[in-house]
Amino acid sequence: MTEDLVIHKAPWPTDWYVTQDAVRGVLFRKRDSGEHVKVEPPSAWGRRWSWNLTEDGSGVYFRNG
Repeated sequence: MTEDLVIHKAPWPTDWYVTQDAVRGVLFRKRDSGEHVKVEPPSAWGRRWSWNLTEDGSGVYFRNG
């Protein structure tokens, strides 16, 4: 992992989805219970970041820039 890439694994093995938070970061949401976990990129990145699903579908990554 580099300083420009941060990976977050999903907190649940199955039955989840992810949405962008209105303020900063993304929310992992569990489909059946509505439970959610928020993850954020490093604050030093400011507004210069993007996110996407990991290639294997097990979580999300944040990329600087």
